[in-house]
Amino acid sequence: MASLKEKPLAPNPVAPAATPVKANALRKFLKQLGILLAAITATILLLCPHCIQDDLAQTAYNITFSFVMFVGLWQANSHLTALLDKRVPWFENLGKRLVISLVGTLVVSTVVAVLVNAFFLAIKDIPFQELGEKALMNNVYGPVFITFIISLAMHSRAFLLSWREMAINVERLKKESIASQYESLKAQVNPHFLFNSLNVLTSLVETDQKQAVRFIRKLSEVYRYVLDSRQKEVVPLLEELHFAESYIYLQKIRHGAALQVQNDLPLDADLMVVPLALQMLLENAIKHNMALEEQPLRVHLYLEEEYLVVQNNLQARRVREESTGMGLSNIDSRYTYLTGKKVQIITTEHDFIVKLPLLYFHS
Repeated sequence: MASLKEKPLAPNPVAPAATPVKANALRKFLKQLGILLAAITATILLLCPHCIQDDLAQTAYNITFSFVMFVGLWQANSHLTALLDKRVPWFENLGKRLVISLVGTLVVSTVVAVLVNAFFLAIKDIPFQELGEKALMNNVYGPVFITFIISLAMHSRAFLLSWREMAINVERLKKESIASQYESLKAQVNPHFLFNSLNVLTSLVETDQKQAVRFIRKLSEVYRYVLDSRQKEVVPLLEELHFAESYIYLQKIRHGAALQVQNDLPLDADLMVVPLALQMLLENAIKHNMALEEQPLRVHLYLEEEYLVVQNNLQARRVREESTGMGLSNIDSRYTYLTGKKVQIITTEHDFIVKLPLLYFHS
């Protein structure tokens, strides 16, 4: 489901744009620092308009202290939020994320406040233990409390945005699933597939009735699986393999030795796949490549690290069949939603490779 071609020999189109992106991010960060410094300076001068005249050095010290404190709290909590978004997303466990966020904010903010105070006290050669109760309240407890309140509001906003994004993704997946079901059904019940199957069946009825009976049984299994699985989000790999074997059987009756499929996938009950994904990839290989006895089309199914791989040798047809590309796009979108990983599509000089992220029953 989302696009993604990997061509090892091709130049990386993203690299030239990396520097401007980083430069823009740096400019934005510096602009935010400037606004923060101006706001702190203006606040101090409003609260104490004659501080510059009375004690310029102390005023500069207060501005610097406040600036460092705010930047430290801002950056520390920003990094904490980014880390939690990756490790404990809101939509996975709301209660756990809320508790970790609030406790984390308190701990991180307290550590930052203590370190900043210790640093500035060290500049003045004053032990931290001598920090008075009032100073402790103003310089540690106050910033931590303010940060906690602001973080609470920001976490609430982040949750609402995350919930909204999840709702949009679910709705998008529903639409793409419907489109995928239609494409899958259309691919199986298209005139070419049915016409070719009936031609083969006619020939078998005249020459080998036992083979014809088995052909009809396999054909019915293919159509039954398409109808039964179209409403499912994932199916066991064992079921998909059984279906793929029926589909391969039908194709091998037609192509004979010109089609060679090597299946090295394990019969693992815990592995799941998006329904019809294997069939789409097998059909894609047969549809876009020549299959001749002297130049057989070789398809290899196997596991590689955390991916299920479908690989075929490239023997592009001279007259290419029209393709919408919806099949691969829908597969990629559904895998991205279910696993957070993209389907890898790799074209080399001799092979076309598609890698599907592994899905497990417990996930």
